Amino acid sequence: MMALEPAFFLGLGAVAVWIYIRYPRLRPQSLTRAIVHVAISFGLFGLVPYAIGPCTRSLPPSLSLFVVVVGLVVPTLGYVLLSWIWLIARIHDIGNSLPRGGHRVRSSES
Repeated sequence: MMALEPAFFLGLGAVAVWIYIRYPRLRPQSLTRAIVHVAISFGLFGLVPYAIGPCTRSLPPSLSLFVVVVGLVVPTLGYVLLSWIWLIARIHDIGNSLPRGGHRVRSSES
């Protein structure tokens, strides 16, 4: 039972990395958009507990569990992980930028 949660996170993380690599056109093109994706993903994930009550009241118990896990938790938590990958990659791209011109300065010309 203790290995279920880490396995769940590792599996969703692997799917998020796969989406990041497989679909580069989905990546946000600016740092601001990456931050907005993180904010939206946290907002959606924060709404999941409010959707659990109506789901459990309106559906049979076994179906409601399936809908909550597969329909609510997995997509929203996967989006949280993917949005963080996008944000970290965007920050890495900004910090790893190469010089865009100018003259080289030798170390002895300080």
